[in-house]
Amino acid sequence: MRYLVLVVLPMILLLSGCSQKQEQQTSPGSFEVFFTDPYGDEDILQRAIELISDAEKTIDLESYGFDLNELADSLIAAHNRGVVVRITCEHDNYESDTHEGDPYWDMQNAGIPITPDNDDGAITHDKVMIIDSAIVWTGSTNFTYNGYYLNNNNVIIIESEDVAKTYLEDFSQMFAGDFHNQKTGDGAEKFPVADGSVEIWFTPEDSPDEMLAQNVNNAQQSVDFCIFAYTLDELANAMIEAHNRGVSVRGIFDQSSAYDTDVTKYYTLLDAGLDVELDPCPYAFHHKFMVIDADGDEPTVITGSGNYSIAGTSSNDENFVVVHSESVAQKYLSEFERWWE
Repeated sequence: MRYLVLVVLPMILLLSGCSQKQEQQTSPGSFEVFFTDPYGDEDILQRAIELISDAEKTIDLESYGFDLNELADSLIAAHNRGVVVRITCEHDNYESDTHEGDPYWDMQNAGIPITPDNDDGAITHDKVMIIDSAIVWTGSTNFTYNGYYLNNNNVIIIESEDVAKTYLEDFSQMFAGDFHNQKTGDGAEKFPVADGSVEIWFTPEDSPDEMLAQNVNNAQQSVDFCIFAYTLDELANAMIEAHNRGVSVRGIFDQSSAYDTDVTKYYTLLDAGLDVELDPCPYAFHHKFMVIDADGDEPTVITGSGNYSIAGTSSNDENFVVVHSESVAQKYLSEFERWWE
């Protein structure tokens, strides 16, 4: 099952009409949102291949895990027709591809340059594609069979040259060999997009842990979240304080990570009286998203690659996307409600 939202500026809607083909295409100033479904059929891979096939100049990809040969073949085909394809990735996963037929091996053998991280204890955990310096694909979904077909995940696609430029600045540092704490930045950036705005935060240079807690501190009505790993004290305290002042706080945790009683905040929130549950799904509940005040005056979605953990907000290469948009918030709220129920 696929859940898709396409939000465009009003003038674009007037000019473009509403044919099915147009609804499936990313337009200037737009969002697309996909949610994977371990109980249904997927076409998220097909959407990724479509974007790669439509690329005209450049494809820059940041990967934690990558085992989809169909995606590798599509990138090789783009490279062979003259598109500049560049990849950064996590060291251990790169080193494991040692034979013909392994995606990294095949792509590098075809002439695509790949820069793995420096294996210093932190990881490159991004799941990003930047197409033609204009379209950004990001979210919680690794470029893997599990990520696309089995685990619960989300992808958000943003068409914005400003957003793409910000991602390219982060990518370029890693492609040059500067990963993790070697990266530098000027702080999070905010851009108008579609029916709202979007903020981009990178780990470790932008320190997004305070941002997560501050958004919860600002909540007026509701906080709904789906998370794989959650260990941040400050964020848990913010949620408890929000609950105590009357904000509805609900959360779904991945079962496997919640069993780690020494660090998980599942039991911390549960003991404080918050409405939290363990996921009902057969595979990893790999989401990392939060919906704040979905029905309020400033609906907000926070998604991306980073878990609510020390590593996810202070040492790994990660990205967090903060979307201020009623339409996007309603789509993420629907995904939350689907599993909450």
